[in-house]
Amino acid sequence: MSAEIIFGLIAMLGFGLSSALSKIPAKNIKSKKLVFFRNLISSSLFIILMLLFNFEMAFSMKYILIAFLISFIGYIPLVVFYKALDVGKVGVVVPVANSSVLFTVLFSILFFGESLSMSQAFSILLIITGIFFISLNFHDLKKSNLFQLSSGIPYALITSFLWGLIFVLFKIPIMIIGPILTAFIIELGGFLSSAMHMKISKTSFSAPTKKNLLYIFFVAFFGVIGALFFNMGIKCGNISIVAALMAANPLVSTLYARIAYKEKISITQGFSILLIITGIISISYF
Repeated sequence: MSAEIIFGLIAMLGFGLSSALSKIPAKNIKSKKLVFFRNLISSSLFIILMLLFNFEMAFSMKYILIAFLISFIGYIPLVVFYKALDVGKVGVVVPVANSSVLFTVLFSILFFGESLSMSQAFSILLIITGIFFISLNFHDLKKSNLFQLSSGIPYALITSFLWGLIFVLFKIPIMIIGPILTAFIIELGGFLSSAMHMKISKTSFSAPTKKNLLYIFFVAFFGVIGALFFNMGIKCGNISIVAALMAANPLVSTLYARIAYKEKISITQGFSILLIITGIISISYF
């Protein structure tokens, strides 16, 4: 396996576990506060990593500022996504938002001239199809007024587009200041953005309960693993391939929910899991 495949798979595992563990604190505290404490912890973890390990880093004020700009822009789709969840059905909004990898592939071809073989393109298509259907709820789809704001789909499409763009833009600072410094700035920028959002919306900065804080720590911990290896992957390989593997993290979340929360896996989800696994094996082979 090439480094980009290995890093992409580790990023998938990290983000998948981070998403799965978010379920508990997300029920108990506001999303803005969850993002605030999650990014506070993840930023602190990145500082510890940079102090303990000799990562390859370069300091360029220009690219540090670019990374901060990308981070601030990256907070917008998160807010829009939560708005989509607020007005729409989860089973419709989430799969649309998760299809951001389509835009990532498109932008990586347009901006960085990446190319994919037919076999790689087909493998990515299998993964994207699996990602879409693994969280799709047909019952919610029937009840939604498609493309009306009340369905949440327009917000989810904006989220998908911006996430797809942001993941590609990461490569600009990564190639100059390195994966870990870029990841730290992205997390720190998210923390600052959420702090400003909380201040404007007059949300309390009081600490969550110990139980929620423990869950948030592990959400941040696995998020750090996902972000670090995603950045390392796109530094040494194609954004399209690494992003497709990373975006397959709902596979990990679904399997974790089956084990930890005893959630049943539907026939559609089972078929989606098969598509994702087939796509991963295929893209690794080719």
